[in-house]
Amino acid sequence: MKRTINWTEVIAIMRQTIRSLTSLDEAHVIEDYSLGSKPALPFITVHPRGNIITPVQHQYPMHEPVDTHISITVHATSESRALDIMDNLQANLRDPEIRYQVKQQGIIIVAVLDPQDQSVIGINNSEQQYGFDLQIRLERNFESDQPTIEAIDSNNEKITRN
Repeated sequence: MKRTINWTEVIAIMRQTIRSLTSLDEAHVIEDYSLGSKPALPFITVHPRGNIITPVQHQYPMHEPVDTHISITVHATSESRALDIMDNLQANLRDPEIRYQVKQQGIIIVAVLDPQDQSVIGINNSEQQYGFDLQIRLERNFESDQPTIEAIDSNNEKITRN
């Protein structure tokens, strides 16, 4: 089986980035709490949406850029607290320096998408949920069992695959 994107690593990088931007600890920036106990408010969930889009036709299908989404949801005791954390997080994720730092770890932030109220109406009025999607670009890499041409010598010119 060929391994392409390491989702565990991608989510870990984004969780660490969000922790550093919000000053929340590891127990309060999580992937999911459905399997364990719910952390004290406020906390943030970060999880992949699983959809993958190839943004452009790429010359080498074994090394292609793909776009995907990560959902980020802020859970807080009040609407104003959830909105405050979400707005600050969105603003920081748009910062060129933060984008550069994340890019150094192999993740390109393409867009910070529009926020939305994700609270469950009538279920739990003591917890407000606001979130947004982060569109990111990753490189899908895998090795093929088929041989590929790495370089060609033609009329004293060497053409090399980059």
